Amino acid sequence: MSKVRIGCSEFSNSLYVNTKNKILKELNATEDDWVNPKWQMKNRITTVDEISKYTDLTEEEYENIRIVSKEYRCAITPYYFSLIDFNNLDCPIKLQSFPNILELDEGGQLDPMNEEQSNPSGKITRRYPNKLIINVTNACPMFCRHCQRRRLIGKHDRNSSKEEIDESIEFIKNNETIREVLITGGDALLISNDKLEEIFEKVSQIGHVDVIRVGTRTLATLPFRIDEELACLLRKYRVQLSTQFNHACEITPEAVKAIDILVDHGIPVRNQMVLLRNVNDDKYCIQKTNEELHKYRVINYYLFHPKEVKGINHFQVDISKGLEIMKHLEGRTSGMCKPTYVFNAPGGLGKVPLVPMENIERQEDGYKLTTWENKTIFYDFK
Repeated sequence: MSKVRIGCSEFSNSLYVNTKNKILKELNATEDDWVNPKWQMKNRITTVDEISKYTDLTEEEYENIRIVSKEYRCAITPYYFSLIDFNNLDCPIKLQSFPNILELDEGGQLDPMNEEQSNPSGKITRRYPNKLIINVTNACPMFCRHCQRRRLIGKHDRNSSKEEIDESIEFIKNNETIREVLITGGDALLISNDKLEEIFEKVSQIGHVDVIRVGTRTLATLPFRIDEELACLLRKYRVQLSTQFNHACEITPEAVKAIDILVDHGIPVRNQMVLLRNVNDDKYCIQKTNEELHKYRVINYYLFHPKEVKGINHFQVDISKGLEIMKHLEGRTSGMCKPTYVFNAPGGLGKVPLVPMENIERQEDGYKLTTWENKTIFYDFK
């Protein structure tokens, strides 16, 4: 395999430990504090002044972070912050978590998926006839700079009210075509286990609902949230889990421990990666990340083309880049390491699978097929 660029390096334990110790010393905290998800949330790094305690940036960088944070809130868990390689200008952790002056670009839309108009009741988003989303919070451990719902972040964390959740569940009861419910946000796992169980129990009692899923990025940004109690709760209601790892350096020992807890309890974990310029738009980087996830029993589910959200244009890539990556994966890695590359059609029109079409050519009496080694064969369908 060709050597990957420095931006696609793997997790560095020495870097992590060094920054972690700086933070613990600054906050007069212990190892027990570090692995406590509540402590991590309470001590999220949210201002440029806090950032400056742990690294030296240029005055221009500090000022840019300060300016952008006034428009789009910044929050990074101490854990995720400790993964940043400040010696690498293209560090994928930094690019995903630090406010960038390019976010002030006016291109794109706040709600390109038309979610506000896809809300029939409560906190629901419904794009398809047989499944829907319940948004239970706007809070996240780390506000990804490429977030598709940055319009909901606001200035403060807010959980959806019991009345909003109950209204959403009532809508599901009254619509028998709905067989799948995704609990998300924000990050669904930032609400308490008690509140999660209340939602799971009510939804599971609806006869026509076959599948409950949870959407979370805590495995990458706050893996300490995943413990035996949560895994038992998810197993009790047969809840499936969708997560988002975008880069191999997010797959840390802590993340693997969280994955193991879930999978060992029979919880299916599927990864929905986002293709992001300068973060992971490299065929070897995608291959490595997917192979690492496969090794730890995570299902490679989707590779999302970035949505045209206001303020994230600097993450955009051409579809041809995504197709090139998918073509590269053919024959070079396991089928389990090949997600479905999808484009979300604007206006809430749903997912469009994107596949390299040069593999197949319809002819008069059959098909010409091209293998991963660019060898051609003819298939006669008669």
